[in-house]
Amino acid sequence: MNQENKIANELQKMLIENLIPVSVQEDINVLSEKLANGDITLGELENKDQFVVEVIQKAKNRIG
Repeated sequence: MNQENKIANELQKMLIENLIPVSVQEDINVLSEKLANGDITLGELENKDQFVVEVIQKAKNRIG
């Protein structure tokens, strides 16, 4: 499993666990689907909203 898929899976877990702020939940849901489908890379996400970047960093930290 590649890094994008791992992050996408972790983001979905975080959504289910209600660990993502409501203000970015919809964005994170869409981005995790795009990551899983290969439509976007982690590098491309670095230019997103600061809150989105923070959530993605938390997901990275959770998977080690």
